[in-house]
Amino acid sequence: MEIKEIYELINNIGVLVFSTINGDEVHSRIAHFNGCDEDGIYFRTMANKPFGRQLIETGKVTVCGISDSKCLGYEEEGTPNFPPSYTIRLIGDVKKVAPEIIKEKAKTNKALMSAANDIDKYPAMAEGNFVIYKAKGEIFDVDFDCINRDHKLLRKRFSFGGVPFNPAGVRITDACIECGKCKKVCTFKAIEEGTPYKVREDRCDDCGSCLMACPVNAIEESLTF
Repeated sequence: MEIKEIYELINNIGVLVFSTINGDEVHSRIAHFNGCDEDGIYFRTMANKPFGRQLIETGKVTVCGISDSKCLGYEEEGTPNFPPSYTIRLIGDVKKVAPEIIKEKAKTNKALMSAANDIDKYPAMAEGNFVIYKAKGEIFDVDFDCINRDHKLLRKRFSFGGVPFNPAGVRITDACIECGKCKKVCTFKAIEEGTPYKVREDRCDDCGSCLMACPVNAIEESLTF
């Protein structure tokens, strides 16, 4: 995926949860991005705030958000109900962007104009512009009631800035005996017949049903993201 495509999905959500590291704690807060270009995705805060200090100290951030403002409801019997929506998450490296660079970029990038204006409006903001310049991430598009398609999940992983990532979902090894038990229990329509059977990573929820059903332990757990 191109950075612009990722940003459009993020921008459609609006505010997201940004998490940073502070010693042995993880700190989260609500914030938003304010533009992108070929160098990455931009956001800002005051450099003197804990958020800004943690970004400067660690150079790390994780971000997640969901497209539907009411992402969870309940049926009469108490079963959770999720409307069609998508979540997106990023795990990335950040660095400060000098105020003069933001102002120069804003001349041709309208999304960065508010950041450029805030540099003069709020002095502490001058040193609080950041860019995620390399990251890996995932889009998790759910339609559990199959309202808009015939399967529950569309899952896609991506990266930019040269970051590698592992494929999503579990994997079926050559130890598969093609008994079909994994496909029978998969409610996500993620398993295809073959020699061996195959898991579609774009549909796999890592729910574990196939792992428990396989009689020969031919299915491996998903890799760390």
